[in-house]
Amino acid sequence: MSALGLSQETIARSSRGPKLKIGVAASLSFVALTSLIFNTLFGPFAALLFLISGGVLLLTRPMASLQAVLRFWYLLILPLFCLLSVLWSQFPVLSLRYSVQLAITIVIAIAIANRISAAAFLRCLFGIYGVGILGSLLFGSVRSDIGAWIGIFGSKNAFAAVVCGFALTSIAVMFDRKAPKLMRLVALAGVASAGPLLFKAQSTGAMIFMIPASAIALAVMLSRRLNKLQKLTMGALLVTLGIAMLIIVLQYSEILFQNLLDASGKDVTLTGRTELWQFGAQFIREHPLLGVGYRAFWVHEYPPAELLWAIFDIQARSGFNFHNTYVNNAVEIGFIGLGIQVVILYGTLLKTYVLAFRSPSPETAFLAAFLTLVVCGSFLEVTVFFEFSITSVIVICAFVFATRANAKLSIRQLRGRSSKTPPVPLGRAAELA
Repeated sequence: MSALGLSQETIARSSRGPKLKIGVAASLSFVALTSLIFNTLFGPFAALLFLISGGVLLLTRPMASLQAVLRFWYLLILPLFCLLSVLWSQFPVLSLRYSVQLAITIVIAIAIANRISAAAFLRCLFGIYGVGILGSLLFGSVRSDIGAWIGIFGSKNAFAAVVCGFALTSIAVMFDRKAPKLMRLVALAGVASAGPLLFKAQSTGAMIFMIPASAIALAVMLSRRLNKLQKLTMGALLVTLGIAMLIIVLQYSEILFQNLLDASGKDVTLTGRTELWQFGAQFIREHPLLGVGYRAFWVHEYPPAELLWAIFDIQARSGFNFHNTYVNNAVEIGFIGLGIQVVILYGTLLKTYVLAFRSPSPETAFLAAFLTLVVCGSFLEVTVFFEFSITSVIVICAFVFATRANAKLSIRQLRGRSSKTPPVPLGRAAELA
């Protein structure tokens, strides 16, 4: 069993001959993840399907689910703080409802990571994302106003997110020697098609952020052939290279920024994002610590939200935010709530990087790459944490996988050291006793 492996029933052979038995946990997890990835297609039914499949997953092994939730109880501090925001929220009923839904989402994510292995988790995502890409190629559509592909997901950002997810899972599966050859060939096609599909989606941010994410995935897989000292050297080189690139970007930020805008066809405000951030900063100054309440800003009849919808011509008056995880979430739950989210997100990133260094595998490569993509994208989009979000679920699952795997590796190392320790002489042992 690999470092990331957990209990999973997938293939069983009876005495009469080989039989394929699909595990209950894997099936329910697959349905839950599918409902979130295809939420734009399912609409309100997506949340219901996620709740039903997740609820059944919890009930099939209630004690194991309870133990997993109790072990990772600190992840529920975030929804608990969101729930406390009911006390100062301008829309307490909405804050209450969304806080409970966020708590349920986290609990189900913990259960998924406890019931299936990271390898099964990776293959589930690979299959779901693959279906989404195939469906988009066969039945997808294009936005008539800008000519961007939206696939079957209704928006170019949603389509780009699925393309990124399929590309990162494809990189991992492509290097997975245990995967069937056909699956690895499909993964190779997924990697090759990622660039053209992102270009068709006109998602400049996704194309840029996929570069470091893909590099992380490849670095993890290539590190399997390196010893510990070589891994440390490669890690030091990557960190040095990252710092050097950051210095160059800061030194020539204006020139690089203008060239990027010219290449992407965007204006100096990043399609209005900088103006939005200025509005957000103003609201943060008014409610710095606690915010206005969880999910209590973008609400109908709330004057500041109505004003921004009018300024940016959002006629639907929904599906809009500050396009920055830190600004948007600080407005809602203040610096305290944002701090909790940052600890979870960056803590997961660090845990996964450590695991990728200690035990590189296709699963760790995907998780490290996906978290890199999420962190990079968090500066231009609201990536985490909210209810019924596939990104939030993957981040929570990555935290559980990485925590459990790192703990197992530490125990193995301790046992290995103790086995190498010379036995204590009997007399000495008696003295110590």
